[in-house]
Amino acid sequence: MELSEHLKKQNILLKTSSTNRWELIEEMVDLAVKNKEVDPKDSDEVKKALVEREKSMSTGIGNGVAIPHCTTLRVKDTVLILAVVHRGMDFDSIDDQPVKITILLLVPKNKLTQHIKTLANIAKLMSNQGLRDKIVKLKSAESIIDAIREAEHTKR
Repeated sequence: MELSEHLKKQNILLKTSSTNRWELIEEMVDLAVKNKEVDPKDSDEVKKALVEREKSMSTGIGNGVAIPHCTTLRVKDTVLILAVVHRGMDFDSIDDQPVKITILLLVPKNKLTQHIKTLANIAKLMSNQGLRDKIVKLKSAESIIDAIREAEHTKR
């Protein structure tokens, strides 16, 4: 699954008011609700599943990237939300570095294989330092999607 094909510009947070990873996860799910990706009545359950996953093992994969994720019965399609945290945020990452790019991933419970493949694709894409540096500097959702698309086509 190509990240650029499933990431919608309205699902990109360029400015966040969150001060920690728990608030950021909540803010990202709230954006998914606002954009009708998650039903408001399912919001608390989705947040709880993401927090439980995060508490079991940090999704901070290193190099300033975190991918909070879970499978859930509360979404019909894959949901992607990207947040840029310019100041960096502690995510208890494996390399102890602050996270600047967070990609939240929600996948329907019955699509475990897609979930694993999507996670792997995101992790591989975010291993590209040039792309990470570019995402943090870009000022619009459209330009971020364009940069991701360009990186995806370059890696082929």
